Amino acid sequence: MTTTEMKTLKHLAMALLMAVLVINVVACSDDNDEPTVETSLANLEGTWDMVKCYGWEYNSNNEKEDWEEDVTGEYIFFEDEDGNGGYNNGYKTYYFASSIEGDKLILRNTEWLSGKDVTITKLTDTELYLKAIDSESEENYEMKRR
Repeated sequence: MTTTEMKTLKHLAMALLMAVLVINVVACSDDNDEPTVETSLANLEGTWDMVKCYGWEYNSNNEKEDWEEDVTGEYIFFEDEDGNGGYNNGYKTYYFASSIEGDKLILRNTEWLSGKDVTITKLTDTELYLKAIDSESEENYEMKRR
């Protein structure tokens, strides 16, 4: 074999090795998604610390504006399987009664998310995601179980 052929063979071997490494890295990617649990008041019971809040609303010019809010110290809690609980914004607690209809969280007797259609978009043993919408805005809450 000539020196040129050896260099070509070396480059092909290196390219093949790189392709194998890339395939192995992609094939071994870690998927740590926690399995979801049944949407029920029993599975909501406890305290959920807010870790992220974002959404959009229409401004005074009727233009859609995205926003994100610092929710440090805010949480919601469900005291029992009857759906009694509350939202605490770090200063004040807004109590509510709630029920579940499919993936909908129905809040009653509260100022928090009043008039909004609230959907549970993710529920695991440790995570709760809510989406609250009306015709003029959308709010998304990501929470971790305390």
